[in-house]
Amino acid sequence: MKTKKIVIDVYPISTPYVGVGEFCRQLGEHLAKHATMLRTRYGLEFYFLLPPQFKGCFGDDVHYICIPAFLRCILPLFPIQADLFHTPYQYSRVGRLHYAKKQLLTIHDINFFYEKKGKNLEKSIRKFQQKIERTDYVNYISRFVHEDTAKHFHILQPQKVIYNGATDLSNSLQPNHELTNLPNNFLFHISSLQPKKNVQLLIEMMDFLPEENLLIVGDWNSVHGKTLQLKIKACRNHNIYMLSNVKEAEKAFLYKTCRAFLFPSLCEGFGLPPIEAMKFGKPVFLSTLTSLPEIGGKDAFYWENLTPESMAGFVKRQLAFYAATPSYAKRIKQSVARFTWEHCTEQYIKYFLEILSGNPLPMNN
Repeated sequence: MKTKKIVIDVYPISTPYVGVGEFCRQLGEHLAKHATMLRTRYGLEFYFLLPPQFKGCFGDDVHYICIPAFLRCILPLFPIQADLFHTPYQYSRVGRLHYAKKQLLTIHDINFFYEKKGKNLEKSIRKFQQKIERTDYVNYISRFVHEDTAKHFHILQPQKVIYNGATDLSNSLQPNHELTNLPNNFLFHISSLQPKKNVQLLIEMMDFLPEENLLIVGDWNSVHGKTLQLKIKACRNHNIYMLSNVKEAEKAFLYKTCRAFLFPSLCEGFGLPPIEAMKFGKPVFLSTLTSLPEIGGKDAFYWENLTPESMAGFVKRQLAFYAATPSYAKRIKQSVARFTWEHCTEQYIKYFLEILSGNPLPMNN
């Protein structure tokens, strides 16, 4: 059996607190679990492109191409042979491997259309178009991303939708956490705290929920994080608590302990945190924007009106409904059971095999 070499760029595993970093880590770990079977049955060999300090992170059944950050921009010139090169995120600095026979690009979002203006937007459009032109196959992490991309770009390559997975932290062992000084009852938000996450609206909303507490977790050292800190200090109710990025066991504890999860994001290609919270059966409050209704489904709660007072009233009413409906937690868990990293990885393996055979099937997710 002829060996087929698949090279995958998982460089973002060095940023574990953002969605793309988690996606690359989970995809790498789950592909590695299947590596022996895929080698025996199909002759597949996996090579992961990553920072040198992460060599060996997926075990001994896969291979590693360790490249320092300063050399990534010239990596396409390296004589790296591959039957398939997968770029699992569209912002990779490695646009194409010249010695790869086929290229696959995963698109998570085109948020630059909503976040940039003028020449910065024109530059982002131009760079994204170049990435599309350099690839042979495309997949998206949600139907929303597929439809949104199709509005702005003419893509002729074979395409699929493969949903992300989400870790079920409720089933994992949760070691003793190191969190202290938490309120007894709290609403919860975790994200990168970028402007698109719309955290400032949650801060304003808490003025109308004096009886509630809100815990926000994220990167407070960023420019926007520091701006949010000033807004929190100016709040009249002093019912907002801040934590920096937490470990997985600590995050699991917070999901388990919180009363509800709040996520009024303006731009999401998928949205991992709401699904993680729903796997605990927690009520989740989302905006109606971008991919969130598709991912949250009919059992999440949606703010139709993104104004602080209206949001606060909606939270009060839906929390009362949730408390009065004991079966709702089970219903929430069942609604997100389809989002697993194992299923996500199986879909990627299927797509890899279709591409390598030269017969990719039409989009059917």
